[in-house]
Amino acid sequence: MDSVVKVFCVHTKPNFLLPWQRKRVKLKKRGSDTKYLATFLAIGTECDIAMLTVDDVEFWQGMSPVEFGDLPTLQDAVTVVGYPIGGDTISVTSGVVSRIEILSYVHGSTELLGLQIDAAINSGNSGGPTFNGL
Repeated sequence: MDSVVKVFCVHTKPNFLLPWQRKRVKLKKRGSDTKYLATFLAIGTECDIAMLTVDDVEFWQGMSPVEFGDLPTLQDAVTVVGYPIGGDTISVTSGVVSRIEILSYVHGSTELLGLQIDAAINSGNSGGPTFNGL
């Protein structure tokens, strides 16, 4: 859970004179009040995901890398972690995988693999990671 961070970003108008400039976001670790400046390494607009990095070495202290595991199967237990809207603390819910199928994804007008789970997902928490097991 210590590797799940809260992402702070704001909408800014595009800079048509410098379109290659990437906007910055800030990240906050659980239990800390410090916001660290992050930069984009890659953006996957078709699936609404981004890879971010932080240059400040202090940010990485106490962090453990999260490893990608096997895709869960039907009825496998999962844990969903995130920061829902209206709160400043982490939210953890659990449930099981109830459906696996290819779904239309509105962000990129494409079809991607989707898993339906019966865990409660609070508003704004849907972008957080889902971990195998409870």
